[in-house]
Amino acid sequence: MHVVIFVCVENTFRSVMAEAIFNAKAPPGWGAESAGVQPATAINPVVIALLREIGIELGPKRPRLVTPDIIERAWRIITFGCLDRCPPRTKGKSEDWPVPGSTGKTDAQLKTIRDDITRRIERLIEEIEGCKP
Repeated sequence: MHVVIFVCVENTFRSVMAEAIFNAKAPPGWGAESAGVQPATAINPVVIALLREIGIELGPKRPRLVTPDIIERAWRIITFGCLDRCPPRTKGKSEDWPVPGSTGKTDAQLKTIRDDITRRIERLIEEIEGCKP
């Protein structure tokens, strides 16, 4: 399986949502995981509601630390403002998506963030389907 890794600081919101959306839309043979450079203790509960609104159930998930092993086996690494803190070996297979976090955001802003991540994932899947890793 080819793996896309989504990384944010705490692995509680953006990366978790991106992982779930990617996995719901992924072509055969592809999957996503998420991790954080400083993982928190729990997933932001707003993620569950935001995903449920678009027909995706998160299931059990806990924040985890991004490790060199996770980076090594990734085909692509998508970061949310923390590429400078990722383990080595991201060069050539990483990109940073400038998507804001959830802190202080209204419900409407959170939905806009979710929809932005969804559009970015749809473009990534189009790229994947157009090439062979």
